[in-house]
Amino acid sequence: MKAYAWVAVCLASALFLSPASSQQRKPVRVYSTLLNPREHPDDGRRHVRPPSWETFGHRTLFTALRGFEVKDGRLVRYKEELDKYTREHELAEVIWPSYPILFANNLGDLADEIRDRKLFLFDIWGYVPGSGPGGYWQQFEPPPGVFQMLESKLGDRWLGMDVGEQDGRYIGGYAPQMYPVSAGRFDQYLNFHRHFERFTSDLGNRMATLVSLNFGHYFLKEGIYTLIGAETAQALPNGQVYYSFIRGAGKQYGVPWFGNASVWNRWGHKTYSDSGSDFGPTKGTSVSLLKRLLYSHILYNSLLVGFESAWFDGGGKLTPIGHVQESANRWVKQNGQPGVMMTPIAVMADFFSGWSFPRHLYSRHVYRVWGNLPYESGDHLTDGVLDMLYPGYQDSSYFHDERGFITQTPYGDAADALLSDAPGWLLARYPVVVVAGELSGDIETRDKLEEYVRQGGHLVITAGNIAKWNGGIGGVTAAGPARSFAPKQALQVAGSRVVEDRAFEAIGLRLQAVHKVLVRSTGTLAAEVPLGRGRLTALGSLFGVPKEAVIQTVRNEIDKPLAKPYPLLKHVRMILDRVFREQVLFDAGEGLSLIVCRKEAGEYTLGITNNSWRERPFHIVSHIGKIESVNELPLDRSEWGATGHVPEGVDASALGSSTNRTIAGGDIRVLRVRVRDENVEEIRHAAPPPGPRGRALPLRGDGSIQEQILRRPSFFQHFDTAVIDWRYLNSRETEALNKEARWLKLQGLKVIVDLTSGLNLYPDLRIIDNIGSDYAASMRAIDSVLSKMQILDSRDLILSLHRVPENNFTRDETWAGFEKTLRRICGQAESARITVHLRMAPGKPPSDLKEAAAFVARVNMPNLKIAPSTAMLLAAKNGPEALSAVPPEKVGMWLVATPASDIGGSVWQYHGPVAGKDLEALVRPFLAAAPGVPLVLDAVYPDQDAEYRDARALDRLAGK
Repeated sequence: MKAYAWVAVCLASALFLSPASSQQRKPVRVYSTLLNPREHPDDGRRHVRPPSWETFGHRTLFTALRGFEVKDGRLVRYKEELDKYTREHELAEVIWPSYPILFANNLGDLADEIRDRKLFLFDIWGYVPGSGPGGYWQQFEPPPGVFQMLESKLGDRWLGMDVGEQDGRYIGGYAPQMYPVSAGRFDQYLNFHRHFERFTSDLGNRMATLVSLNFGHYFLKEGIYTLIGAETAQALPNGQVYYSFIRGAGKQYGVPWFGNASVWNRWGHKTYSDSGSDFGPTKGTSVSLLKRLLYSHILYNSLLVGFESAWFDGGGKLTPIGHVQESANRWVKQNGQPGVMMTPIAVMADFFSGWSFPRHLYSRHVYRVWGNLPYESGDHLTDGVLDMLYPGYQDSSYFHDERGFITQTPYGDAADALLSDAPGWLLARYPVVVVAGELSGDIETRDKLEEYVRQGGHLVITAGNIAKWNGGIGGVTAAGPARSFAPKQALQVAGSRVVEDRAFEAIGLRLQAVHKVLVRSTGTLAAEVPLGRGRLTALGSLFGVPKEAVIQTVRNEIDKPLAKPYPLLKHVRMILDRVFREQVLFDAGEGLSLIVCRKEAGEYTLGITNNSWRERPFHIVSHIGKIESVNELPLDRSEWGATGHVPEGVDASALGSSTNRTIAGGDIRVLRVRVRDENVEEIRHAAPPPGPRGRALPLRGDGSIQEQILRRPSFFQHFDTAVIDWRYLNSRETEALNKEARWLKLQGLKVIVDLTSGLNLYPDLRIIDNIGSDYAASMRAIDSVLSKMQILDSRDLILSLHRVPENNFTRDETWAGFEKTLRRICGQAESARITVHLRMAPGKPPSDLKEAAAFVARVNMPNLKIAPSTAMLLAAKNGPEALSAVPPEKVGMWLVATPASDIGGSVWQYHGPVAGKDLEALVRPFLAAAPGVPLVLDAVYPDQDAEYRDARALDRLAGK
């Protein structure tokens, strides 16, 4: 295509926004740094370190070659195939074959060839859980040692096995059989997690995921994935919403993404080598849609992109699909990185929400989460917000004319989807966060969102969530019970009268003195409140949708849109529209889709698609400063007019043409635009804070260690270690611990075991030999614990002493028994590289640090240390100088808690929290006296909110 002289044309047509108009708006905030997995706080902890842009030479690479011929147990013609795809034609640098290659006895030779050619081996696919042998699609067992061989030969060029379209397979085939099917969202998450823990373990725990729904967050959180992507088109969801979740998951967990487009649709697939009733050049996905998706994925900052198949015809020549991919590869090499995709809007749902598309390939049911549970009001809000950003996204794959796969973008393709465990440093990179679902109501999320606003963000949140927090958020509280508003309720919205057609509920908002009313009826239904450097938009509606369904039965039919039983309320839509429009950098024209990438200050790459099958007007308007130049980055158009360019039933002669004023139906254009950047505020890149080291939380709840960690989605943002009671190991069989240990080790979780609760002389454990049978039983139990600690790779054991017997055993004999047994325990522990930490505990010797240090010196074992308790020291009214009795090298860890006294002034407990100005001030001098050792919370917490408060207290005490 000819590159037009855009500047003169656009000036003559008055298509630039004048500088004066652009300055009437608030500055548009932009964040423009590409993802770097090496900066992510989890990078040093996770089992698999994902590739970075540096791995691929700082440009998008291409994928192809989805299989090799295996004959008589050997790969044949693989060098010729590699030549064909990577040298004769510039189709790919990343090879994406199916699983039979794993069983070829010359797989090592292929690996050597891939390494020597500087290619990559990616996402070996074809595993189908539950299906036995007998056909191609099966649950196969990889040959022993095959993954170790690939890793040793290829290193970073081995990108892992495939979790391919498996979230869809789970939702469609496995979720409905879970018992009980109506279990709550956390239990639904556990079912999902267990399924994929087995799946990834079977395939070596070095994975890439090709999602078929939007459950990528739950995959990437596991720390075993190299990349995440999706196969767009086919019978799958809208590509824009797909990638809003994929990008959000990738940014949240520090894993890059890839793009792919499929030649299939619901009714067949495209191939140029043969024809039949459901396959051939006119069947499947149109070449037009494939091309639009491919370039969209490039502009989405995908590390890898490509098509699924159909690059060659039966004679070995490139098809139109092959030409599109080859020319796209050359285009990337010529034009380089398009810049950082601008996604200023974060759409947030609760971590356990399990939200998914209202309708999709894998179920006949509509409006369900986790595949089983009907949408609730917060889920309909999520759908409504996404439908504003990507109107008609629910149509994807249900229409023969391909509508819905890519939709118009009234505000630009501008959103990422995050879950509520997203850390504050990530939220700070988004100018706007919309809480588009019902949150669990934990105070960590409240604090995080409030801090986000204080630092300059714009938060949009409804009263249904505000009401969950005692004291609200940002000075806004939800006052009293919900009030019902009848149909035809008149409202004042930004000075205009609006009538809501449907009944709805809202909670009154109590606002700080300074605020701006946005919606009013008999009271304030929405307001904007300044907070710090940012602002909070609060809506009185519970979750932005009507009280009752507007339609009682929703039918899911081909070539028909899906009805919305709970559409967004008019005033909610108007407020969101106002917020979203503030984030628009450029406009391209009505009904078009626009992707904006920022290369540097003042230089942008715009990708514009016309997803209809008729010509549309086309023009560029800047909202961030005067346009200085516009130049087209021409795309190859050789596929235009080819068989299969448009879907069956679409008139190719009616597409129109692409000119300086129009864009043809089904076309994509890429432009390089320079502006003065007069109305832009840069969000400076700040590397995330490092992950916690030497921070431990006691797990005192029910369930396995694994389940207790999973209940705390933000656990690794605060801790790297869990403390468990000895009974946990004592009561579990070795086989069960071995199974759990696999996951714990993949997560890099450290485990401390605490014997204290059992060391009571009677009825549980004794460490003096005053009754032979009881002592022997105690030693067997302790030996068992030490042995099982090795299964969990636990390297720290906390223990105490116990009381002196009342009769028949003197104090001196007791101390001698303690010394003897501690030498025995420490000797066994030393051989397992376990450090033993002696704690002081109420009602037990030693009485103070001086006595503890003297005892440790008498035992004289190098792996025996002291774990001072801040609560015990405070209760004894000791100061930090008491620590001078302990040699510095013998301080193993701090047990951090506070004491509490009863009405008589006596200390009754030593496991109180440390959060709070007064308590932290008491604890701080002790920790400062022995810095640099692990901090172990030793309190008993009523809930996770209390745990979080003390986690933040540790940050403050450590000077963070």
